[in-house]
Amino acid sequence: MNPAKNTKAESKSATTKAVAPKSAKSTTKTTALKASAPKVDSAKKSTAPKSISAPRTKPASAKSTTKPTTPKSAPKAESTKQLHIDKEALSSLALVQEGLLLPISKLADAASLQSADPYLTPFTLNPAGKKNQEVLKRAKSGEKLDIVLDSKIVGSLHVKEVFGIDRHARAMNLANADSGEEFERIYARLGDYGVCGDYRVDFPDISQAKATLNAKIKAHKAKTITGIMLDGQIFHRAHEKLIRDALGDSDLVVVFLLKPYTKSFISYELQRRCLEFATKNFLLNERICIIPLDDTYLFMGTNKVLLRAIVAKNYGCTHFIVSQSTPNLSMFYDDHAPHSMLDNIKDIRATIKGAYVYCNVCKMLVNHQTCPHGKHHHISYDAESILEFFRTGLLPPAILVRPRISAMILAHLTPNRFKNLQKLYYDLIPSNEGILLHKSEEEFYTELMRLYQTTSLT
Repeated sequence: MNPAKNTKAESKSATTKAVAPKSAKSTTKTTALKASAPKVDSAKKSTAPKSISAPRTKPASAKSTTKPTTPKSAPKAESTKQLHIDKEALSSLALVQEGLLLPISKLADAASLQSADPYLTPFTLNPAGKKNQEVLKRAKSGEKLDIVLDSKIVGSLHVKEVFGIDRHARAMNLANADSGEEFERIYARLGDYGVCGDYRVDFPDISQAKATLNAKIKAHKAKTITGIMLDGQIFHRAHEKLIRDALGDSDLVVVFLLKPYTKSFISYELQRRCLEFATKNFLLNERICIIPLDDTYLFMGTNKVLLRAIVAKNYGCTHFIVSQSTPNLSMFYDDHAPHSMLDNIKDIRATIKGAYVYCNVCKMLVNHQTCPHGKHHHISYDAESILEFFRTGLLPPAILVRPRISAMILAHLTPNRFKNLQKLYYDLIPSNEGILLHKSEEEFYTELMRLYQTTSLT
């Protein structure tokens, strides 16, 4: 059912959340999520005109002086049985629907919210917005609500129960904080009423990704499947080394490329283009599967690493690799072996890797835990520091990022930067071409990097 013609419906959001196990040795109790939606402006209610009865007619013998009136068509009334959400909320609902956050598999009811279980934060749907609140206040058990994204129905929910929710407490559970940017962003998405019941949403991205991965697993008869999360905006040499090492121990490596919903300096499309270029040209591409993973508000809190491991397991991964520098791992050592909260997740083996660095004594990328040389000999691969090169329009050293990838990024970020690129190219870059060919900015940056690497005059 479409909204009224003059109604401007803003998208809403749905929020979900998971809470980590109490200790690394406790049994896995998963996490939780919360679905919600941003505010929607209240709109003028359109009402259908009163029905008009047919005009009375006089007997045939009498002259009629009144012309019969034709009733005008009634304007389309806006549905009062719709919940409006945005794509981020839709993705969160789809994650649960597709079983990627099992054992969480449905929306929680009021009783679940009152549970004394300290490990479980139920999956709830309490979208913000005045219109959503009005719909939920009037909703009755057994009633069907349409789930709407950008004026298009993308799913439905059969109401089982509507109940009140403490917005502040729920935002704290999701952000693991009671203030700050993440807390404020989540709080703005929450409404005062939650709803539970069976639902279905249309979000083919996840089902298509699952089908792609299952086809790869079947084709390679893969038994050892390793999942890796890439959450940096730049695909640098350390990422390449991590994937290369994982290929040596796995039949198949699944690279989950996080798809952000907040503003990102390097777009997801450009990140994927760089990753695909690297895997195709420098790695065993046929044994790598790239899966997009929507980085929704579910992964904003301290339990993001736990949720990501659960997602990897439910996609079919048998192993999961994280960096030792990953926040909120709750790491500890027992018999000189590292342990973390990930040990509590069944059916997947988590490995904590030390950070990769370039050692200027070893002259190669090494794991800092196994290199005998001190930190003063190490070049680290910090994504934020590398991004500063691109923010200022500079090519980072080839020791950090492959020149072709740097060229792709810089050409995309600063198009038409040079007034006469062709002249600049042929004035500076040695060429044995018989004719002058048109050169792109990407080709120019690649050749420029080669000039930087010339050492005979340095």
